[in-house]
Amino acid sequence: MKKIILFFFIFTFSITAQEFQGKAYYISKTILNTDFIKNIPLERRKQVLSRMRSNSEKNYILDFNTTSSLFEEEVQLESTKGNQRWSMFSSLMSNAGTVYRDILSNTFIRKQELLGKIFLIKDTLTKSKWTMTGGTKKIGIYTCYNATQEVESELRVMQFGRSSQRASEDKDIPKKTKITTLSAWFAPEIPVATGPSFYSGLPGLILEVSDDNTTILCTKVVLNPKEKIKIKAPKKGTVVNNKEFKKIREDKIKEMREQFGRGRRQGGGNRIRIQN
Repeated sequence: MKKIILFFFIFTFSITAQEFQGKAYYISKTILNTDFIKNIPLERRKQVLSRMRSNSEKNYILDFNTTSSLFEEEVQLESTKGNQRWSMFSSLMSNAGTVYRDILSNTFIRKQELLGKIFLIKDTLTKSKWTMTGGTKKIGIYTCYNATQEVESELRVMQFGRSSQRASEDKDIPKKTKITTLSAWFAPEIPVATGPSFYSGLPGLILEVSDDNTTILCTKVVLNPKEKIKIKAPKKGTVVNNKEFKKIREDKIKEMREQFGRGRRQGGGNRIRIQN
């Protein structure tokens, strides 16, 4: 009899877990570093600043249940296609894209466009090493708890102009790394081990995360909506792992650097910092 009751409890819990789902809406804000454009003409600087600002604030939706999640940017009507050079920069610098996560296997699929080509980056998520700080605060109606971790990231410099041509003819710019402290606020009342983008591994939905100069904040949560959510992994694109994709992007950056080095623009090259 006890075995039957236990089986019934496990079965009921499994059904409930499978049915639990929701949507979380996020906004991301990035503090801009404009040092690399200070030497370009004023009118051109204004144009670049305008596009940078439009890219520094974005809206996202996270669909989730207890076994998987899908994080993607809300569709925007505006487009940067009118400026081909800026579109290329944005494509090379972006670490966004659609992120599908299999929570149980700790794997992900990231769908990302790179210079007009769609890639599906499939790999295993790095195990998070969060430390609870004891901090609490309210985000909306949810009591959230704070956790932090330190991560090492690669800091690359992309140069354009005559200095970039000299760099490409000589040798690649040395790679540098830096340590960043991530700070996340999660809500145990929403029992899913996921969050925006690649942030995860805490006993509750991550509603806010600060990573270097970017903060992602949840503005709305809808639990168990009447219309069932269908979470599907992206399927169309060239399949690579994370290491292979980084190599492809590095090669494209080097190729673009050489193209600009051969261009008719004179003067020193500007630098754009890109953090993985």
